[in-house]
Amino acid sequence: MFPFCPPPTPWWKDLLLALPGVVTAGAALGGLGIARAGLDTWRRETIGKRKAELAEAVLADFYEARDIIDHAREPFGADGEGRTRERGEGETEQDSNTLDSYFRHVERLNNRSEFFAKLRARLYQYQALFGVSASRPFDQLLKIRVDIIHAARRLIFYHNSADHSDRLNQERVKWMETLGLTGGYGPIDQRMEELMRAIEETCRPAIREREGLE
Repeated sequence: MFPFCPPPTPWWKDLLLALPGVVTAGAALGGLGIARAGLDTWRRETIGKRKAELAEAVLADFYEARDIIDHAREPFGADGEGRTRERGEGETEQDSNTLDSYFRHVERLNNRSEFFAKLRARLYQYQALFGVSASRPFDQLLKIRVDIIHAARRLIFYHNSADHSDRLNQERVKWMETLGLTGGYGPIDQRMEELMRAIEETCRPAIREREGLE
């Protein structure tokens, strides 16, 4: 006699038995996908809000910096401005008045050193969120500040120079122009306009994006 063998289970019964596991696995994968999508949305919104908050702060700083630069380059000063300059030996009163009028541009910027230090402190955070290339307006703005201070100090240094060469006279005109003493729209005005446009092109989209997320 042959041993008894139970008939094979129909394929559809095996499928029914496996179906709950398949459904459970599918639900788990679906839940994982939903969780991942939710995490991505949260990360995008969080980064978007951080970028927008930093963009607002930086943009406000640049508007203030523009006013500071404009004030530093004003040709006329108040009584007593520039008097913190160290006097030279044998300096006449007329020399003092002229040299003080140059130095007041330095003095105005030195009085706002804390502001520029705060602006510089934002640089690395700005680079982290917007990229190194987007931070060029920071470098350009700080360079303008240095150029104004340098121009004033050059005019002071060469005030009584015996050098009357065309080269030095041309340099003097450039330094005067940098300080805003020649009037009209000059290179510093153009540089400020370009860097303000660049910082706005980076910051304003981030602010608008945050407004769209809220």
